[in-house]
Amino acid sequence: MRVISGEKRGFKLQGPNGNHSRPTEDKIKEAIFNILFPLIPDAICLDVFSCTGSIGIEFLSRGAKKVYFSELNYDNIKILKENLIKTDYLERSEILRGDFRKNISLINEQIDYIYLDPPYKKGFYTIAFEEIMKKEEFKNSQIIVESDQDIDYSKEFHDLKRRFHRSYGRKYISIYERLK
Repeated sequence: MRVISGEKRGFKLQGPNGNHSRPTEDKIKEAIFNILFPLIPDAICLDVFSCTGSIGIEFLSRGAKKVYFSELNYDNIKILKENLIKTDYLERSEILRGDFRKNISLINEQIDYIYLDPPYKKGFYTIAFEEIMKKEEFKNSQIIVESDQDIDYSKEFHDLKRRFHRSYGRKYISIYERLK
């Protein structure tokens, strides 16, 4: 795993231990950030299922002001913190430990980008969208979703608009905006 672009381009990141996590591949990270280019200056981001921080660190490398990292797994949190220290991004980060529902509820500032890549086949997408849609602070957020299925969540959540969708092999990337 590495940082694709920005001030820490090429920087190697420590990946997760074991087979329970699946970090976003470099080619998918590159595609996502090409779609989002240019990022909102001084963006505030939320990486909901952050694992070891690859996506959030990419946001920071590309100029984000701050990233909230939400993670439950203790081993992943240790590696995430090590990656943030090595990249010198710890001061621009906030690690929220525990259940993603609680972590989402703790954020009380406007978020520009939300990255959502929960464990597949657990039903967390719908639950995460329910929590996100409750937050007034997230009303202007772009929600980037990585999944293993072609599901349009704007059909379930009518206040969402899917503005981008593409498959990358067996993974799908969608970007949603909330309707005003």
